Amino acid sequence: MLRLLLICVLLNLPHGVAFAQAKVGQARLDSLLAELPRVKPDTNRVKLLNGIGNEYLNSNLNEGINYASQALALAQRLTWKKGIAAAYTRLGNLYFTKSDYPQALTAYLSGLRMAEELKDKNRISTITGNVGGIYFLMANYPKALAYFGKALKGAKELGNKRGVFLWQGNIGNVYSEQGEFAKALDYQLKSLKLLEDIGFQRLDKENIFNDLGQTYLNLANYPQALSYLQNGLNLSKATGNKAILIRVYSNLSKLNFKIATDSNATSLTTLQKSSKTHTLQNANAYADSAVVLAKERGDLPYLYQAYQIRSQVQDALGEPQAAFASFKDFIKTKDLVINQQNANKIAVATLQYEFDKKETALHFEQQLTAAQLQKQIQQRTYLLYGVGMLVALLGLIVYGYTQKQKANLILYQQKEEINIQRTKAENALIELRATQTQLIQKEKMASLGELTAGIAHEIQNPLNFVNNFSEVSAELVTELEEEQQRADRDTKLEAEILVDLKQNLQKINHHGGRASAIVKGMLEHSRTDTGEKHPTDLNVLADEYLKLAYHGLKAKDKEFNAELVTDFEPDSGLLEVVPQEIGRVLLNLYNNAFYAVKDKQLTASPDYQPTVRVSTRQLNGYTEIRVSDNGTGILDTLKGKIFQPFFTTKPTGEGTGLGLSLSYDIVTKGHGGSLTVESLEGESTEFVIQLPALSQASVLSQKTPNYLRQYMNISSSHFGGF
Repeated sequence: MLRLLLICVLLNLPHGVAFAQAKVGQARLDSLLAELPRVKPDTNRVKLLNGIGNEYLNSNLNEGINYASQALALAQRLTWKKGIAAAYTRLGNLYFTKSDYPQALTAYLSGLRMAEELKDKNRISTITGNVGGIYFLMANYPKALAYFGKALKGAKELGNKRGVFLWQGNIGNVYSEQGEFAKALDYQLKSLKLLEDIGFQRLDKENIFNDLGQTYLNLANYPQALSYLQNGLNLSKATGNKAILIRVYSNLSKLNFKIATDSNATSLTTLQKSSKTHTLQNANAYADSAVVLAKERGDLPYLYQAYQIRSQVQDALGEPQAAFASFKDFIKTKDLVINQQNANKIAVATLQYEFDKKETALHFEQQLTAAQLQKQIQQRTYLLYGVGMLVALLGLIVYGYTQKQKANLILYQQKEEINIQRTKAENALIELRATQTQLIQKEKMASLGELTAGIAHEIQNPLNFVNNFSEVSAELVTELEEEQQRADRDTKLEAEILVDLKQNLQKINHHGGRASAIVKGMLEHSRTDTGEKHPTDLNVLADEYLKLAYHGLKAKDKEFNAELVTDFEPDSGLLEVVPQEIGRVLLNLYNNAFYAVKDKQLTASPDYQPTVRVSTRQLNGYTEIRVSDNGTGILDTLKGKIFQPFFTTKPTGEGTGLGLSLSYDIVTKGHGGSLTVESLEGESTEFVIQLPALSQASVLSQKTPNYLRQYMNISSSHFGGF
C-alpha cells in the first residue's frame, strides 16, 4: 500500500494535504510567536495564526490545531472569506496528518464551499484532491478516483505542473491498490517524466522510486524493482525520512522473499548473486527494520504488513515458532487497523452525505430566479387563505407520517437482515481461522503466508459486497423518506425504491452464501482420511472423463462444439492409482481446456476450430498423460501461481481457485508423480501428468492423504480452472 505517499509527497504543494513547506526550524516558530502579541486583531493576525499552525505541522499537531482554530474564529468575526477558507484548509491539513479523517473531512468540505464562493480554482483543485486522499485511506477507491480526477482536471486547467504530477501519481496509487498494476505503472512513469521536466523537490525522488519499485515488484519485474527500491533506500537514509523508509524496507523484504522462493533460480544468480538462504536472511533483516520503524512511528497499517512478510520469510527459513509469533502479531495488528478504518468510514460517509444534501439545497436555491421566488411567495399566500387547501395539507402530513413509520419499519428489518448476514460472514471467518490453525500444525507452517493472503482476499470480497449493498440500501431508505415528505409525491418512484431495497437484500444474502462456500471448500482441502489404490487402465479412464467433461459442457451450452482428438498408446498397461482421484484431475484439466477454447472462440476468426487433444505414452518408467488445447494460453507471469490455492483468473463467482491446487496435490503427494504446464500466450496450453509405472508405484505407500480423497466429494463447480 502507498498510503503515506498521500502525506509525504503532498507536502510539497501550497494548499490542502499538499501544503507544508520544508521545516525551517525552531527559530522561525519562535519568531512568529514573538510577533503575535504585537499584531492587531485584523487580517494580518489571521495570516500569522495560520502560519504558526503550519509551523507546528511536523512537531505538535494539537498546538497547530489550536492556532488554526483561533485563525478561523477571528476570520469569521471579520467576515473575511479568504481567511476563512485558508483556516479551514490548514485545519484539514493538521487533522489529516493526525489521522483524524472525520474532522479533516469536515474542515476540507467547509473550506471547499468557501473556495467555490470565492471562485478560487487553485484552492478548489487542491482541497478536492485532499478529500480524495481521505477516501483513498478509507479504501473507498471509486470515490477516491472521482475526487483525484477532478483535482487533476483543475491542475491541468491552471497549468499547475506539480499539481498534475501529484494527482496523476495518486491515481496510479489507486490503481495499484485495486491490483491494476499496468495502469498504475503508466501513471507513475508519466509522473516521473513530468518531475524530470520540472525538477525534483524534497521527498519527490524517494517517493516515486519506492512506488515504481513496488509496482515492478507486483508485475514480477524483479531487476527494475530492485533498482528503484535500492535507490529509494539510499535517498531515504540520506534524508532521514522514516515514513518512506518503512515502506522501502517492507518492499525490499517482499522482493528478496520473491526472488528466493521464485521457481526460476535465474533471479538468485543474476540479481542477488547469492544463495537462497542468504537472500531470505536479507529479506528477514529488511522486515525487522520495517517492524522497528513502524512501531516507533505508531504506523499500524505498515506494521501489520511488516509482520505479515516477516512471518512468510521466517516460515521459508524453517523457523516455525518465530513465524507463528509474527503471524499472531499480524492478525492482532490488522484487526486494530480494520476496526479503526470501519469507525472512520462510518463517520466520513455521514459527513459526506450531510455535505452533499446541503450542497444540493444550496444549488437549488441559487438556480431560482427572482420571478420564481415571487411566484412561490404568492402560492404560499394563496395556501394561507385557502381553508380547503389547509385541510388537504394536514391530510398529507398525516399520510406522510404514516408512510414514514412504514419506511422506518422497513429500515429496521433491513438492518436486522444485514446484521444476520454480517454475523454469518464473521462466523465463516472464525471457522476459516480454525482451519488455518490445523494446517499450520499439520504442515509446519508450509506456504502459510500465500495461503492466508488468498483466503483473506476471497473472504473480503463477499464482505465488501455486503457492506456496499447495505450502504446503498441506507441511502435508498433516506431517499424514500424524503420523497414521502414531499407534497407532490411520486408513488411510482417509491415502489421502485422498495424493489431496489429487496434486490439489495437478495444480493447481500447471495454474497453471504458465497463466503460460506469458500469456507466449505477450504474445509474439504484440509480433512484427514485414507484412499485405496488399485491397478487401473489410464486409457479407458482418460477417455471416459473426456466424454464426461464434454457432454457436461454441452448440456450447459448447446451451441458449443469442439474437436476431440485422442492418441492413446495401446500398450500403456495398468497403473496403481486411485481412479476416482485421477479422474477428478483429468476432469479439471478437461474443463480448463474447454473453458479456454470457448473463451477464445468469442474473439477468434470464423474459421477457428476449438480443439482439445489427449494422449498417453510410456516414457522412462513413467506413464505420461498430455492434455492440450488451442485456446487463450497462460501469461508467463501467471505460470508460477496457477497451482497455488485460491488463485484464479476467472471472473468473480465462476471459480474458487482450488481446482489446480488440489489436482497438483493428488498427482504429486498422493501418487508420487508430477504435474507441469507448457503454454504459449494466445495460442495453446498443455498440461503434462507423469505417473510412476506399476512396478515403481508398488513401492510407494498404498494410502492417500484424505484431503485428496475427500476432494472427490467436492462438486464439479469447484473445478474448471485456476
